[in-house]
Amino acid sequence: TQSRYVRCVKPNTQKRKLVMEHITTMEQLRCAGVVAAVLISRSAYPSKLFHSEVVERYGMLNEGKPKGGYPDVKSECEDICKKMLKHLETTNKSGKTQSGFAMGKSRAYFRAGCLEYLESERSKIWDKWAVKIQKPARGFIVRRRIMREKYAKFAEAVIPVQSLFRLILAKKKAATAKKDKKRMKRMGKKSKKAAIRIQATVRGFIQRPKYRAALRRKKEEEDLANQLVKMQDKLAQAEEQRKRDLEDARFQFEQEMEEYKEKLEDQLRAEAEKQNKSAQQQTLIDESGKIIEYLRKENMKLRQQCESMKRDYKSLKENNARLMEANASASNSFNQLNEHAKGLNATNARLIKNVDTYKKQLVKMKEDLKNRQAFYLAEAHARVAYQKTLARIVAQVQDKSRDAQLVEDVVIWALECEAEAKSERAALENAGQQAPPGGVSAAPAKKSNKPSDDSDSDSDSE
Repeated sequence: TQSRYVRCVKPNTQKRKLVMEHITTMEQLRCAGVVAAVLISRSAYPSKLFHSEVVERYGMLNEGKPKGGYPDVKSECEDICKKMLKHLETTNKSGKTQSGFAMGKSRAYFRAGCLEYLESERSKIWDKWAVKIQKPARGFIVRRRIMREKYAKFAEAVIPVQSLFRLILAKKKAATAKKDKKRMKRMGKKSKKAAIRIQATVRGFIQRPKYRAALRRKKEEEDLANQLVKMQDKLAQAEEQRKRDLEDARFQFEQEMEEYKEKLEDQLRAEAEKQNKSAQQQTLIDESGKIIEYLRKENMKLRQQCESMKRDYKSLKENNARLMEANASASNSFNQLNEHAKGLNATNARLIKNVDTYKKQLVKMKEDLKNRQAFYLAEAHARVAYQKTLARIVAQVQDKSRDAQLVEDVVIWALECEAEAKSERAALENAGQQAPPGGVSAAPAKKSNKPSDDSDSDSDSE
């Protein structure tokens, strides 16, 4: 069963370690109800599995599946259990038939012995399938052994033919590689020139709008500076004009005051002479009042003109401040453009440096490739010798040995060597693909490639 209980059980009464008293332990389990629970569970349905687990594990036993399939997993599970456990049904004392399983909402419950029967049937099917798979494999091995025994005499003649054919292929491959190298060299020069032209065009295309914008900004700054100078000149002229107007008005006012004083003195003298003329004095007083009123009005006009000139001066001063701020912002933007141009120059220098490093790496990789090619050519001769020796040993064993079992063992040993060599070559190729360029040493390649190439030549000779 799959039931789980947590109970505190004392293994012995002496409180000693590594001592187990079976009678005392069983009494504790019986008193705790564990034994009774296990007996009750095993008396009815001790084993239980989910519907999906039953279908996945024992679906191969269901041979008569309907064409349309089953509506759900539960119905398929119930059909499998009915077909396989039909002969395990029992009849109780009341005459009712009891099946070996019971279906729940999510699980299937099995009586004792039902699950073991399903497992035995499943193992029988696995045995049948194993035999079916082994039949073609064993037939292939036997046929291959017979063919080797039949054509063993031609093995020595095949090796020179293979060597000649491989020599021709190697020469063609070397010539093709030489042509490709020259072509790539020419293409490299052309592509470098084309890249320089494209870079020059693109960089010019990128920099021209920026240069034109910088020229426009500089021209605007110059225009603003000229306008600022003109405004300052106008402001100075207006200030001078205001001062001149004030001086003129002050001078005119002083002259009028002097004239009025003179007139007033004359009138006072005339009044002193003509004290007995009251009517004339009254008229003089009225005229003096009118003159004073006129002077007051003129004074107010001059004050208003002075206020308007002050307002004009203030507006000109504000315009001057705005122009100064615009000039400062324009100078800041020009400085930012200069900094951006410096950054572009630094980036260009880094790119040129990276190109130089890549060229050095390319030269190093080419040298590494030449060394590996020479190493592989040297290895090829050793592999051919190893292949000849292996083929000679197998041929001598097949010709001189009368023990069929020994011949079969030698052939199997050769096949195992071939398979092991192929696996090592595949592992080496995977390691070479995952490693960075120029990072794989020549020593491990020599160790792993030797048996693989020998096995290749052996398979070709077969």
